[in-house]
Amino acid sequence: MAQPPPWKAMYLYVASQAREDCARVKQSVAAAAFAAVRGALASPEVLDTRDAEGRYTLLDSALTHIEHASDSLSGFIVNMVVAERLALHGCGAVPSEAVARIGDLRDDHDYEWLGLIRLEAAREHAQEALRGVEGAFTLLASVRFMLHSRNPDAPGRRQAMEGQLRAAALELQPVVISVENMCALAFMATERAIRDRIQ
Repeated sequence: MAQPPPWKAMYLYVASQAREDCARVKQSVAAAAFAAVRGALASPEVLDTRDAEGRYTLLDSALTHIEHASDSLSGFIVNMVVAERLALHGCGAVPSEAVARIGDLRDDHDYEWLGLIRLEAAREHAQEALRGVEGAFTLLASVRFMLHSRNPDAPGRRQAMEGQLRAAALELQPVVISVENMCALAFMATERAIRDRIQ
């Protein structure tokens, strides 16, 4: 049996890697969502719990989980973009010139087209999830900033911080759904029938 062109092997590797990354993305997003929701529901605890060095441990933990979720989603998006670029170059008539868009693939690349459509949709869900994660991070970072300001006990400051915590939890709720959709599409883009036909 003839070996597939190098771009196909690389494409399948990158797309499969992205699919495998879904478990890590789901885990990090779930941890971020749990940390933020817990923070919103128990905001007095989040705003009052400090270690011996004065660090707000629950808030810092939530921020760390959200940073991990952001990193995981960013890595997934990069893999999606790489897979798309590989296929758009490989499916063109001239390998050094990429096909302009997925819709322009030649008729003899039906399975590549189907895989790319699904990868593109997965990337869009991942980008939407990343926007939510970054929004939550911004809100929690502003809480941390207020806690370390010169007068964190200024009138209305506590209420503002609790509002920010609730807003961060709301920001993360749709992220979990976007990640589920992203992973389902990444799986469908690399299911056996498509992999076999691309090879």
